[in-house]
Amino acid sequence: MEKYEHITKMEHILNTHTEKLQTLNEILDFIEAHQADYQSLIQYYYSEQRNCDLADDENGLIPKTLNRGVLSEDAIYDLMTDYYQTGLRMLEVAHSALKTS
Repeated sequence: MEKYEHITKMEHILNTHTEKLQTLNEILDFIEAHQADYQSLIQYYYSEQRNCDLADDENGLIPKTLNRGVLSEDAIYDLMTDYYQTGLRMLEVAHSALKTS
């Protein structure tokens, strides 16, 4: 059986990469389909409405039971940075993958 262990190893690589590429494509489909939502979040981040919401929160007018992560200092900014860094990484990985194909 040792003679054909490489087949088992290659089969595992094939199956793992096939599965992960399918997952990646599902994620890319989601990101592509929800770009408008993401853009509206970015617009909100820079909007006068968010400034008003921040003031209302500081004045205790927004119920404490309401989820309001969008009003935190860093949540939206961190997401924007993550999108940027992930985009750069995807370009680098794609470039490498295309060079070896």
